[in-house]
Amino acid sequence: MHTPRSDQGRQLILELQWDDTPRLDAFEPGDNGVALAALHRLLEGEPGAIYLWGPTASGKTHLLRAACREAQLRGHWARYLTPQSPPSHWPGLDALDALGAGALLAVDDVEGCAAWQQEMLFGLFNAARHSGVGFLAAGHAAPTALPLRDDLRTRLAWGLALSMLPLDDATKQRVLQHIAEARGFELRDELSSYILSHHARDMRALIALLDRLDAYALEHGRAASIPLLKAMLSDGGGTRLTLDHTA
Repeated sequence: MHTPRSDQGRQLILELQWDDTPRLDAFEPGDNGVALAALHRLLEGEPGAIYLWGPTASGKTHLLRAACREAQLRGHWARYLTPQSPPSHWPGLDALDALGAGALLAVDDVEGCAAWQQEMLFGLFNAARHSGVGFLAAGHAAPTALPLRDDLRTRLAWGLALSMLPLDDATKQRVLQHIAEARGFELRDELSSYILSHHARDMRALIALLDRLDAYALEHGRAASIPLLKAMLSDGGGTRLTLDHTA
């Protein structure tokens, strides 16, 4: 629970913000346990490729970034790419071919790849398969439904293609409470239930709201609560809640 802090203490908190890099041990699998288990096998050096697909906020990006972090912690090369990654971030085929087992290439939001990126991705998939580098990709649809060149869709379907499902409300509540605990405050059941009942269900939006509530509570020296959340929103400290019971 938050207690009033001095300006000096609050500044220290801001300077020592927690590391928000996704972690595998912080991933709540919900109905996605098969995907998490397959990812662990890939990180242990089992050769192959995994393609994760599903709606926004189903955990795909979390798993890709967390897998890269885990590979690097184990001393291996890892690279996380998106369609927004500049050309200089995309590894050369020869470089990838020389890495071998334990290394990991992860490509997110593949449906947004431009023509040159699709060409690169096709070559990188083949190089990874040849050298034993782990290959991990994610997109919004099954491989056959992606708006990509035919040969790339075929390659993505060669490996293990797994559908990711959004978290249910009980799991979302646990995730929010774990995040709050990591940031040093208590998110009581009544507050987390209120947030889930009155706010958009997207986990990114929920976590962003939690971030704003944490900062607002620190600024005002008060514990996180439903009244404080309402005060924050009416004070312009966050996006207004949307009643959305169907999302």
